[in-house]
Amino acid sequence: MKRMSKKKLERQEREKIAIDMNDFLIKYAESILGPKPDLAQQLYEAGKNDLTGLDKLLEDDGYGRKNQYENLAQGFICDFYHIEPEDGQQEKAELAREAINYLGKNANKFNQWAEE
Repeated sequence: MKRMSKKKLERQEREKIAIDMNDFLIKYAESILGPKPDLAQQLYEAGKNDLTGLDKLLEDDGYGRKNQYENLAQGFICDFYHIEPEDGQQEKAELAREAINYLGKNANKFNQWAEE
């Protein structure tokens, strides 16, 4: 049986958390904005250049970004890399950026999940 390389495992785990982060964000956004067929694209467009753009779209003073997105990233960073929250700010920001980019590349899939 072949063992998975550390890098491959890391990529897979980062993809899983990106999916979770976006799934939570979409459900949260849907509770505020209502069901929309292009909700994932709207979220991506709002956050692609700066995640604080999500705050403006959701009009929630950053609650969704911080609690539905960044906190999930922080938990993953702490658990997977064993980095304390105060030491993992850069990693959290990188993971959040990866997740929003993943949302943009896979918006149609996320929109289908939201419709289920």
